[in-house]
Amino acid sequence: MAGRPAMTLASQVCWNCKNGKRKCSKELPSCARCAKLLLRCDYDWTAGNNAPESSGAQSKASPASSIEAHTPPSLQSASRLLHSLSHGSPKSSGGEANIPSQVLSILIANGENVQSVTALYFRTIDVWLPILSPRRCVEKLENIASDNNPELSNLLLCMYLVTRQPGKPSGIKEMQTPVYFEAKTLLTTLTSSGNLSIEVIQAGVLLSLYEQGHGMIDVAQLTMSVCTRMAMKMKVALRAAPELQNTDFGRLWWGLVILDRHLNQVLSPEEIQLTVGSSSDGVPSMELPVDDEAHAGLVRPITMRTISGISAASRPTTRLGPFCRASEAAHLLGKVLDLVARSSYTNEMDEAKCRELDASLQALAMSLMQLAVNGWEECCAAIGLALSALLLLHVRTWELVRGSPGHDDRREIAGMALSSTTRMVIDISRRFHMDLAFIDLPALPLPATYAVYRAAILYIDFAGDEFLGPEWSENMKSLRGTLEYFGKRWNNTT
Repeated sequence: MAGRPAMTLASQVCWNCKNGKRKCSKELPSCARCAKLLLRCDYDWTAGNNAPESSGAQSKASPASSIEAHTPPSLQSASRLLHSLSHGSPKSSGGEANIPSQVLSILIANGENVQSVTALYFRTIDVWLPILSPRRCVEKLENIASDNNPELSNLLLCMYLVTRQPGKPSGIKEMQTPVYFEAKTLLTTLTSSGNLSIEVIQAGVLLSLYEQGHGMIDVAQLTMSVCTRMAMKMKVALRAAPELQNTDFGRLWWGLVILDRHLNQVLSPEEIQLTVGSSSDGVPSMELPVDDEAHAGLVRPITMRTISGISAASRPTTRLGPFCRASEAAHLLGKVLDLVARSSYTNEMDEAKCRELDASLQALAMSLMQLAVNGWEECCAAIGLALSALLLLHVRTWELVRGSPGHDDRREIAGMALSSTTRMVIDISRRFHMDLAFIDLPALPLPATYAVYRAAILYIDFAGDEFLGPEWSENMKSLRGTLEYFGKRWNNTT
């Protein structure tokens, strides 16, 4: 049309379209696809490091991460990245420091974008581990293409990673994907460079969740140790903040407690080490978080007392929030773990504390079972933690007194408690199968898996004459079916 200026096009397709094998409009300054997906459109790339320079300027290497090549990052790239992220080094928009473009390239290569990752994350993981503020997180991520924020980029990559489900067949080796190595390398680089921020800790928690959920226990311990040390340092800086437990950091703190307790329960008594949220006697150093409605800014919370005796803020409703219940269960599990760890050098369990913890856990478990009528998402994680604590408490007692003379009563009580708790897990398993049509598989919480696994092992050990009988076989089939279903989400149950 006369008078209409000609559109200026780039001489080659942009990197994002090339990497995603999509048609590129080549418009300047951004192609149509990158503009729609809020991506940084980069036409200044070369196919290799030996490509000739263009227009007198040195061509940049491809912004793609090594994930596309299915190899871990090179030490040379990692060292340059560490230097560029260290204090006193300015953040540039290119080279190794341009983390957002690299992370977005990874998402595109896997058919995802910022919107799809956040939507899936807040529909699944956030249901039982709400350590991120949905509104603030989404607002920040909307500008990730323009803001060169490596901490936020790493968090986005970990959000994508932790929502991935294992394929079939898959094991630890299969779950250590190139994306996992990218997230791990970036987190290690950020922590090594001294970048202490809440996004770095949040990313570490999600990475540890992925590692725990897929059987990488030793690696998860190291990741959790780094996260807890950073959280403790940040907590000191925030100690004067009012109602710290109800802030984003407070929820992150209790998320650390939940995963720390879940991780420790699979260790031997000699290896147990509670790294966050407890003193030597298991008392938390922060009050429980409020329920979800109060955290969203509704009616100002009032103080209530929980079953465990520690205070929590809650709206005057008939229930505490799911996260508060899970935090309370994790607190009690921490007390049990503390007793078990002490027993490794005393060879006995404090009888008075055992009775007190048993009563608290039984009361909590019963109240959670009543809440489960409204839907498993209300308390699935808390039920798993509470029942795991009961099983761990009485298994350790049984192990210490079964061969000791003069402890017949305690041995009998521990055996009855284990039988009762195992039966409770079986009943839950049966109800779980009845509700499968209403359960969102990606949202299944990791803490619920271990209780079912431990109960299945004990059901075999204590079978006696009932072994392979009709009722025993039917119950075992239910437990095995539950584990198989959880195994579709988390790899540590298979």
